[in-house]
Amino acid sequence: MQFSHGWRGLLAALCTTALLAACGTGNDNDTDGGGSAGGGTGGGSTTPPVAAATMRVHYHRTQNDTADWGVYSWKGPKVPTAKYPDDRIKFASTDAFGGYADVALDTSNTEMDFLIINGNGDKNCGSDQVAQLASTIASKGQEIWLLQGDCTIYATQPAIPPGNLSAASAIWLDAQTLVWADAPTSASYKLYYAADGGISADANGVTGASASVDLTADGSALSSTLLAAHPNLSKATVLKLASQDAATLKTWLKGQLVAVQLDSAGKVVQATSVQIAPVLDALYADAAAATPLGLTFAGDGTPTFALWAPTATSVTLNVTPVGGSATTVAMTQDAASGVWQATGQAAWTNAAYYTYDVNVFSRAAGNKRITNTVTDPYSLSLDTNSQHSMVANLASSALKPANWDTQAIPALASNADISLYELHLRDFSINDATVPAAHQGKYLAFTDSNSNGMQHLRALQAVGLTHVHLLPLFDISSIDEAGCINPTIPNAAADSQDQQAAVVASAAKDCFNWGYDPYHYTAPEGSYASNAADGAVRVKEFRQMVQALHAAGLRVVMDVVYNHTSAAGQDSTSVLDKVVPGYYYRLDGNGAIYTSTCCSDTATENRMMARLMIDSLATWAAQYKVDGFRFDLMGHIPLAVMQQARATVDAAALRPLYYYGEAWNFGEVQDDAFFVQARQAHMAGTGIGSFNDRMRDAVRGGGCCDSGAALAQNQGFANGAYLAPNGNNTQSKDDLLHLADLVRLGMVATLADYTLVDKDGNSKRGDALDYSGMGAGYTQDPPETINYIEAHDNQTLFDINTLKLKADTPAAQRVRVQNLGAGVLLLSQGIPFIHAGQDILRSKSLDSNSFDSGDWFNKLDWSYQANNFGVGLPPAANNSGSWDTLKPFLTNATASMGNAQIVNARDVFRDFMAIRQSSTLFRLRTGADVKQRVSFVNTGPSQVPGVIIEHIDGSGYSGANYSHVVIAVNADIAAHTVAAPTLAGPAYTLHPRQQSGADTVVQAATLDGSGNINIPARSVAVFVAP
Repeated sequence: MQFSHGWRGLLAALCTTALLAACGTGNDNDTDGGGSAGGGTGGGSTTPPVAAATMRVHYHRTQNDTADWGVYSWKGPKVPTAKYPDDRIKFASTDAFGGYADVALDTSNTEMDFLIINGNGDKNCGSDQVAQLASTIASKGQEIWLLQGDCTIYATQPAIPPGNLSAASAIWLDAQTLVWADAPTSASYKLYYAADGGISADANGVTGASASVDLTADGSALSSTLLAAHPNLSKATVLKLASQDAATLKTWLKGQLVAVQLDSAGKVVQATSVQIAPVLDALYADAAAATPLGLTFAGDGTPTFALWAPTATSVTLNVTPVGGSATTVAMTQDAASGVWQATGQAAWTNAAYYTYDVNVFSRAAGNKRITNTVTDPYSLSLDTNSQHSMVANLASSALKPANWDTQAIPALASNADISLYELHLRDFSINDATVPAAHQGKYLAFTDSNSNGMQHLRALQAVGLTHVHLLPLFDISSIDEAGCINPTIPNAAADSQDQQAAVVASAAKDCFNWGYDPYHYTAPEGSYASNAADGAVRVKEFRQMVQALHAAGLRVVMDVVYNHTSAAGQDSTSVLDKVVPGYYYRLDGNGAIYTSTCCSDTATENRMMARLMIDSLATWAAQYKVDGFRFDLMGHIPLAVMQQARATVDAAALRPLYYYGEAWNFGEVQDDAFFVQARQAHMAGTGIGSFNDRMRDAVRGGGCCDSGAALAQNQGFANGAYLAPNGNNTQSKDDLLHLADLVRLGMVATLADYTLVDKDGNSKRGDALDYSGMGAGYTQDPPETINYIEAHDNQTLFDINTLKLKADTPAAQRVRVQNLGAGVLLLSQGIPFIHAGQDILRSKSLDSNSFDSGDWFNKLDWSYQANNFGVGLPPAANNSGSWDTLKPFLTNATASMGNAQIVNARDVFRDFMAIRQSSTLFRLRTGADVKQRVSFVNTGPSQVPGVIIEHIDGSGYSGANYSHVVIAVNADIAAHTVAAPTLAGPAYTLHPRQQSGADTVVQAATLDGSGNINIPARSVAVFVAP
């Protein structure tokens, strides 16, 4: 299974229309009704014949309310639907089956890709649907039929069943409240239960149930408490359950539950299974909060096993000691918490492996009771390929390297001092010949202190780097820990398809993946260990890695992915859904798991999923001494949960850590549909950082999801917008001035309430400056913005500059553009985020999404001989649509970089890092400091285009070392002189680091006593006054 992480994080504002549909960017909520029903065959009314080259789409809904629904199709129609969801082709006609719509087709296609949606963007099916076009479509047309809550595409008209029990449209919220979207209040309802399944429903009634209870639809609204917890259900019909004792409710929740709508004659109108996550929280979460989960150990080493499985009827612990025979232990459930426990033997600690047999009723298993053999969701370590959890005591000396408990963690005075270097563990060393072969691509590579890679990191630390951000290191499912391969890739032409063909052919078997496919959240990944079979090895070697980085003066950040797992249901790599079916994942109105993140979206709004996340973070912080966390798709997590996590994990670590993430706003949770999200609009004042797409797009140009010709069309502030047009666009001076305004705002931490003079001469707050129709400013304090112009996602800065610069731009000028971007990034207020290799012109041969592109396209060269540009067309899956655009760039000789260019970029980058480190004025602590001390000249309509002049007042500021600082940025291809009389007076000199630095061109920059600034082309100059 592929995990296409690269496109996901940045969908918020910039997806194409088709991708919006494909990724579920509409505001899905639980108002799209329930299982298909109706009690009959639908009849056979006379309708007009289908025209040639037309697809007639029929759609049946239980309440016959199809008028607001329609077909949204981005592939197949003669005119693909555009704006989502407004441009859907509505079911404007009806017959006895339901509504239908005719879609005129482009018959050169072989399929029609579509969604059935309503005006809110609610989907009938949670995933994209594909109808294959008949061979006779051009002459005869074609028909398909769809049922509410059913993802099947029927080629002939189906019978309309009164119940689709594979779907779950009713939702049980608390002991006395259920909801069912679109259920009429005029009907009557029952809730049916069967301990072992077997319920069925037809028009004549319900069979197979062992008990039932009436539900009352009295037209009342949800209570304020429930509405606050479930805003997505505000329009759903409320069904009240007569008071039942807790024991009865808990018994029912262990079996099959079916909600049924009956007409006045007692006939079944519709039936659906029931979602139970909210009521499980209501009945169990308070008691479970006080119970440790996973493994705990007594003073003598005796382990206790605890598994939260409230709907299980039995749980058995299976233990296999190393070198011994398997044994089983029946576990006991605590009725209040739903936790099953068993006590083991001290001899098992660090010397045995275990699984659980969990007997549960599962809709994913076909609405039947099943015994799942499963690893522990709280696994601390595992054997090869995660088949068994390890009885691992992380507090034991056997799992600690020497001096682990007494190591010194590098000091950090303020979060404003942080700088981040994002690094994939395997990339770091797999191609480094100075690393012992046994350590290449492994945790232990960081212990080789004299390797080229570690020397590179130490050199960055010496000029101010504080944190290494490591891509996912928890247990993942995409790499075979027992037999992954290192494929041989042909050394073909720069624009050849051969290299990518070899990479793709081995992608499922090679040892590379970014790792955004969680399997077990709290266990180290085994493929990075020297021995994946021994669970102790990965624990100890992970700790050795952390210890080595700390010894090098660097803190460690883990990239964490609590917004989804690699699989759910009964999949072979599913864990959570096999323990508590239907609980851990966010479900749509039909009970299907949302997949807007890429995979199975976890429901961190559910209390025990939030607890799993927080417990996991606390383990990494306390037991592995991790210093911070980067949250993948943080916008899919409730803000309240993030704040709770921060407080709880800091307490567990006994020190403050740093937390940041992707605060994008998209998918089913968009605009706080399910909860108040940890998204950009809500992050001000939290102290939690979020990635700043405003600065990224302004500096680079274009947007995250550009492809094809668009990659070269939209130049950015740094690479030639208006001033050095590449012939592929018509960007205006006004366009450039707006980009400059966004860069200025980025340089002051994208503060919401910073007032600047915009391109039109107006004083404007940051949150009033436009960014793709949104307010650009959104932070309160500098540590809340992660400033970046390159990351693992999308093209590297070198690659995007290659696509946007004029084709004849000389190599030396390409390096200056790269350096200009680095200067803006590193001298801006906020947290600079640096992708590994960004400082040495890293290329991925124009790959837009290298998550599974192998070592070949992800290569890092710490010997500085080459930057990996022009090593073939990037892999087809994410790039073939752009190949025609990319080919001529890959063979452009002026884009070829050698040692001289790479070393110059490296050294200029380090100069900027050292400048940032030289004064706290580049690292102002608060938004109030920024507003008080930072100002700009050369603004408004009469500014010199492409030139940004920033002044920072250092008077009386702790650690400033200078009374005044001026940062001058010139993105033009020509030198400029700017008169700035407000800067007259202080005796400015070029920063000492630049006076003796690697950029000899910038040494010609001057700022005289009258405030006249001379700045060379494509330069960032820093002037200081004592």
